[in-house]
Amino acid sequence: MKTNLLSLIILALALLPFAHAKSKKIKPGNTPENFLRPPAVFDMKMSPDGKYAVSVAPIDDKGERGIVIFDLDSLKVLRSTNWPGRDIASVHWTSNEDVTFKLVKWDQYADGVYSFSVKKNETRSLLSNDVAVDLIDPIYDESSSWIWIQDGYEVKTGLAKLRTNSDSKVRQDDGKWIVPKTNANRLVSSRIIEPPGEIFGWNIDQRHEPRIVTRFYNGKLEFLHRYSKDEDWIPLNLDPELWSIELFGAEKSVIYISGYNGEETKGLYSYDIEKAELGPLLYRDDYYDFSDTARYLFFKDQVVGMWYHADKPKSIWFAPELQPIQNMVDGTIKNRINIIYQASDDFTRFLVYSYSDKLPPEYSVLDIKNKTLKLITKSAPWLEEDKLASTDIFHFQTPDELRLEGYLTRPPNTQAPYPTIVLVHGGPWTRDHPGYHDETQFFANKGYAVLRLNYRGSTGYGRKISDEAAYEFRAMQDDITQAVKLLVDQGIADKSRLAIMGASFGGYSALCGAVFEPELYRCAITNMGVFDWEEMIKARKWQDHQYSHFKLKEQLGDPESDTNRFEEISPIYHIENIKIPIFVVHGKNDSNVSIKQSKRLKSELEKYGIEHETLFVGGEGHNVFSLKKRLDLYQRILAFLEKNMD
Repeated sequence: MKTNLLSLIILALALLPFAHAKSKKIKPGNTPENFLRPPAVFDMKMSPDGKYAVSVAPIDDKGERGIVIFDLDSLKVLRSTNWPGRDIASVHWTSNEDVTFKLVKWDQYADGVYSFSVKKNETRSLLSNDVAVDLIDPIYDESSSWIWIQDGYEVKTGLAKLRTNSDSKVRQDDGKWIVPKTNANRLVSSRIIEPPGEIFGWNIDQRHEPRIVTRFYNGKLEFLHRYSKDEDWIPLNLDPELWSIELFGAEKSVIYISGYNGEETKGLYSYDIEKAELGPLLYRDDYYDFSDTARYLFFKDQVVGMWYHADKPKSIWFAPELQPIQNMVDGTIKNRINIIYQASDDFTRFLVYSYSDKLPPEYSVLDIKNKTLKLITKSAPWLEEDKLASTDIFHFQTPDELRLEGYLTRPPNTQAPYPTIVLVHGGPWTRDHPGYHDETQFFANKGYAVLRLNYRGSTGYGRKISDEAAYEFRAMQDDITQAVKLLVDQGIADKSRLAIMGASFGGYSALCGAVFEPELYRCAITNMGVFDWEEMIKARKWQDHQYSHFKLKEQLGDPESDTNRFEEISPIYHIENIKIPIFVVHGKNDSNVSIKQSKRLKSELEKYGIEHETLFVGGEGHNVFSLKKRLDLYQRILAFLEKNMD
């Protein structure tokens, strides 16, 4: 492998200067609409032969997402298609000229699976709109894909290999799509029946065989595995609570896994299934858990590189021949984070993803044969980069000696101390990043500094922060408070003009800030928040989320017997402490956090005579996606801030 790869790489070292492809003329301007509207392209993927790239993109003025096909020779848009009233959720190449995609409504309700032919410029129906699926593993040489069917009336749940060469052509009539009835079962060439229990995911090996399934069964989370489709599923001698499966090796018995293994951060190891034997450490970051965000680059059946988020994205090249390519790209596209994230099958073309704290992502194609590096398109060509705000990374230590990381964005052309918005991420088992962030730039453009903090429980920061503290909900709020007071003490944040805002778990944190730190903030904005954890645990049981219900009870306690514990962490029981105005936002179709949580909060605020505003958004779920509704929401938020921060 090394000899062939090296011969390809040597050609690239004399690349021509960076060339920009022509793009549509869009009137630039850092306006509210331009900050909040969806990116022009995202989730770009290259065809196996490197001739085309597909991207999800808004097709019309309504912002509804369709797919766009780029010709990577001419760098022009070759095809585009959309589905009025629906969004594209994910898209995969299933051959050199065919893509498979699924439709959703409000980013949560399944609405069918379809294929699109680049050559024929036509769409065909694969599965009807009552089937909820994940597209897992496209198989290029078979024009098929493994799909995970999670719900549906026509087909059984489980893993299925779906042929994507359907003859059920979709047509348009007076602007509407006419979808013929599809016999989905006729397109299923192979089926894997799920073992009993709640299934969390499947792992497909490099031979496109389903080999490992993760399930929760009889109160236990476990891996099951098998070598072939004719064998029974048997337990794998690894604990999913301690280890994650990263990828399969070239040898059938070898997988690569990540876990702490007694250390402070997660390491990458090989594991021999047949021998039940852990191999030596292959990689570990001294401070960050690489595996939470790791993406891998393959050459044939070998892993040649990966990238992951540390303080900034970090590329690791297991094939040293590729490091000069990374250096060349970084030297050509300056002042950017440049991620080489996909290659053509022959390894002569690469997709490059570039961005900074002030620049939304741009996509480029690196062509070794032609010795070129060309811009395909920008995700936000309408923004004026030189007028955007910069973001700084900072660290501080908590009283219990955790080193936490945060990001401070200062408004341009103003002086400290700044009116400051504390923007709390959701999860809590996720993290913020220092790259371009639309909400942050929106507020910075209006004169606000924005603080984003990866409090304890945020992913990617090692055993003590991300694992052991994952359910310390009150301590997370103390972390936020400490960071805010630090900025005040340093003269960065104006102590008389502080606001806290967040969505989902961030919405919970925003209300906690108002409840548990009643003198710190001037106002709070809570969006889709959880305010009663006892109610949340009951909802998980009712929604049949067995493992989520089990884990919340295990970590937080039983709401039937630990009443005091739940009252302590649930701000709904302490509304009388609030002294500031509250803005309550929730999507009426939210299936993740019930709108009942926000309606109950509204009632409690009314009960105690606390100033508040509410906005319950119709036609939206656990986020607000419609550009028109997003604009309305953020204009309301700006007015709320101006009213209460001056």
